[in-house]
Amino acid sequence: MKNAPDRKKAIESALEPRPDSITPDTLKARLQAGEIVGALDYPEADRPLFWSAIAIVLDDLPRVRQVWRTIDEQHVDGLRTRQKMFRICPRQKGSIDATLAGLIAFAAVCIVLLWWGRL
Repeated sequence: MKNAPDRKKAIESALEPRPDSITPDTLKARLQAGEIVGALDYPEADRPLFWSAIAIVLDDLPRVRQVWRTIDEQHVDGLRTRQKMFRICPRQKGSIDATLAGLIAFAAVCIVLLWWGRL
């Protein structure tokens, strides 16, 4: 019976999230810190966890985009091995932040009203 507290502590420590565990929150933290994450960052046994976590992150953070990175290239055989990586893209070409667009429209209306008031 004296092993019961040790077993209880072992079960509790196994249930606690580890800093190296793959959860959507840890992936979000790494992405928001500016890192580029990929499946090869984790052991092969944990890669299904990575893909399920990154799917949740992609739903939660619309600015996360996938990029392809060449990790191995053999010129003689003409083979190129590429890896799908994920990173946060702050702004896409051609898109504008809604707050910035509203501020520009407000400034334009104010300028027109000031000009109209001078007449």
